[in-house]
Amino acid sequence: MIRSISIVVLFFLSLIFCAFTASDDEVKEATINFSSDSYLKIKGKTNVNTFNCAFNIDAFSDAIKVNFKEYDSSIKFSKAMLRLSNIEFDCGGKAINKDFNKLLNTEEHPQIVLNLKEITKIEEDVNSMTATVEITICKISKTYKIPVSVDHEKGLYVSGLMPININDFNLKAPKKMLGMIKVSPRIQIEFSLKITEV
Repeated sequence: MIRSISIVVLFFLSLIFCAFTASDDEVKEATINFSSDSYLKIKGKTNVNTFNCAFNIDAFSDAIKVNFKEYDSSIKFSKAMLRLSNIEFDCGGKAINKDFNKLLNTEEHPQIVLNLKEITKIEEDVNSMTATVEITICKISKTYKIPVSVDHEKGLYVSGLMPININDFNLKAPKKMLGMIKVSPRIQIEFSLKITEV
């Protein structure tokens, strides 16, 4: 369930495509915030039902600074890390929250770290981009390419849906009732982030 994490975060950076147009080789810096209108959810299922874990967007209380270089059709980042606290996910009850934190080994690894590497424009669709993101969970790092869409009509919203396999991070979902209830290792991270520049 984890990576939900967020991953989501990464998309905040598509803001830069919209806010900056220079094409020189200079390293630039931007500072952004997430509006409370944003959301990030981890969706999963067991052999008997589904579950939904929502991240507390208010946990992003501080502005986030990122360093980047712009190219013709992409932006590459050298300092764009987001740290997500595991305890900020709410799965709807104490028992399932406890299972979620046990899955992530929160006592030893309390955070999920997202490192945005690059954002690439998709030429055919000005509202679509691909984000390359490195995610670290329990000291295991994996890199993903994530399709994202951008909506400018009511502010800057970046949204997407990302499938993830928790086995990629050597995570083992807990079993309940003598193993009769099993959690699928495949989860989805759904997000819609409203981004503002500071």
